[in-house]
Amino acid sequence: MGFAELMDRSAGLSARFFGFSAANSHVFSHRHVVSFHPFSSEPQINIEREARDEPYQVAYVRIESWDRREMTARAARRDTPDLWEEFEAGKGIRIHQPRALQPLCERDEVAAILVPGAAFTPSGIRLGRGAGFYDRFLRLYPAALRVGIAFDVQMTDALPFDEWDERVDIVLTDRSEYSSKFYEEWRIHGKIWNRTSS
Repeated sequence: MGFAELMDRSAGLSARFFGFSAANSHVFSHRHVVSFHPFSSEPQINIEREARDEPYQVAYVRIESWDRREMTARAARRDTPDLWEEFEAGKGIRIHQPRALQPLCERDEVAAILVPGAAFTPSGIRLGRGAGFYDRFLRLYPAALRVGIAFDVQMTDALPFDEWDERVDIVLTDRSEYSSKFYEEWRIHGKIWNRTSS
């Protein structure tokens, strides 16, 4: 899609996320929502309000080791540029991420994690970039809600699924919302108690 359409759809997706966060503000209770700094081809999701009045704390993923496929969650805001750096992943790929000095988010402080993907199914199966970063990262936060972020055109009925793949609990798109039983558990209890690989 062209740049104008990308930004228009991204604005719709950001608005859907803000509606979602307002409806679930009782669950966030100033815990962290962990997002990603999008590549230019990904949804340009924005979880930061200009007034800084979000019902959650803002955090982003950071690659700690490319070889071991390890990421952490660190408190940072995109509207504060000096908290950020670029990671050179090779082949001209540059990833914007929080600096290493930014505070780590403890496991029980993370309410939800936003997850990008190339495609999703309504049941939460995700097609990523094939490196396994998010599969490893999501396993560190079993009680957090996993929120797939995509455009509606990225939804499909079926995708390949391996035993090490991790599903998301809800997918937000610019036009729709697809949720699982874990989303209802999270809304009621503020966490997912007994997640098993699905």
